[in-house]
Amino acid sequence: MARRSAFRLFTAAAGALALAGCGLGDGPQTGSGVDTSGEVKGDITFQTLQLSPTFDGYLRGVIAAFEKDHPGTKVTWTDIPSNSAARKTNADAVAGSLPDVMDLDTGTLAPLARKGLVVDMGAAANDLKGGFVESAWKSVSFGGSSASALPWYLNTPVLMKNSALLEQAGLGSAPDPASYPELVEASAKIAAATGKAGFQPTQLGFHTYLRSLGVPLVNDQGTEAVVRTPEAIAFVESLAKLQKSGGIPADAVSAQQRGEIETFQEGQTAYLETGGSRLKIIQQNAPAVYARTTLTKPLAVNGKGTWVVAHGVAVPKASKNLPTAVAFAKFLTSADNQLALAKQSSVFPSTAKSLEDAFFTAEGGDLVAQARAISAASLKNGTTNATPAAVDSEFTTALWSSVQRAIVGEVPADQALADAETKLNSILKARQ
Repeated sequence: MARRSAFRLFTAAAGALALAGCGLGDGPQTGSGVDTSGEVKGDITFQTLQLSPTFDGYLRGVIAAFEKDHPGTKVTWTDIPSNSAARKTNADAVAGSLPDVMDLDTGTLAPLARKGLVVDMGAAANDLKGGFVESAWKSVSFGGSSASALPWYLNTPVLMKNSALLEQAGLGSAPDPASYPELVEASAKIAAATGKAGFQPTQLGFHTYLRSLGVPLVNDQGTEAVVRTPEAIAFVESLAKLQKSGGIPADAVSAQQRGEIETFQEGQTAYLETGGSRLKIIQQNAPAVYARTTLTKPLAVNGKGTWVVAHGVAVPKASKNLPTAVAFAKFLTSADNQLALAKQSSVFPSTAKSLEDAFFTAEGGDLVAQARAISAASLKNGTTNATPAAVDSEFTTALWSSVQRAIVGEVPADQALADAETKLNSILKARQ
């Protein structure tokens, strides 16, 4: 998730905010493998991923409010490019120089958690667990920890539709597809009627397609791949058939895959499942397509809902000031502070209380507001799902590289998925 989970989705300019204290208790907390109790005082370092300069005012406001609530503390903030986060984090971990508090995408968090290098927030902040969206909490559960970080900001999709293409295909008044097989079926009809494609499958989305069919991807322990199932074979076969009929863009499964948003905004696909923040990109680059874009609920994953992607706030066990680091992580991820961030950006808070605000529930308005309400409802109502911890960018890349060959007709679907399981088991074994 460059990693999808880096969340290059912010669109609004930051304004200076004076944030009130969150009122969280900072009492003794143990049971996380380290003792995080003690007085909240002294210096800590805080690192974010590509939030500066857009959110300078917001983050400085949060830091100032924390320091005011806790006299004698000082938070030194640094910001690094998201595309260097994994490399720098790994180097800092080896050198023993990780920041005290870290904003991490889950792909970068997972290796630290598997090595037991971060505080288990399920223990250190257990009193806060019930306030977070369930799928967000599960998104940061790695390496045996109940939570390797406190959830911070999220993204989850809506299904965008090119209403003009659907009208041409005779599907203007048809029910919206509610699952990926239904999307494939509709795409075949669109190709036959218009010569245009229905949607563009992607590396980043393919594992979600399989999960929607009940394919587990990995066993319960996350130690073995489980992708070669009858459901998966049938679905890959349906994609190969769709590709041959033109229901998938001709270059969509090439080695250098085009971005799915680019294909949609050129009017070459009828559906795009993505975060609502992409609407502003479409509006700017393709106003004619934007004018005929409508929205609906995202496609179902395992009958429960769609994907969620999370950033978390982690504290290394090696921090020399654990009480203050944990207190700041709690403060930063409080409902009030998360709501303030969400109102300045295109991401979603991970706290249920924040999602109850009218900002996320107002009906009507422009497409961006509609998308925000649809996605917030998915998060609030428990219809989003965390991807299994073992399914990271390395896993999804290997899976996609195998099934690509089947989609373009080079190998049978059964063989492609068998090859994928072999690759994936090698990856998972190397982590054990």
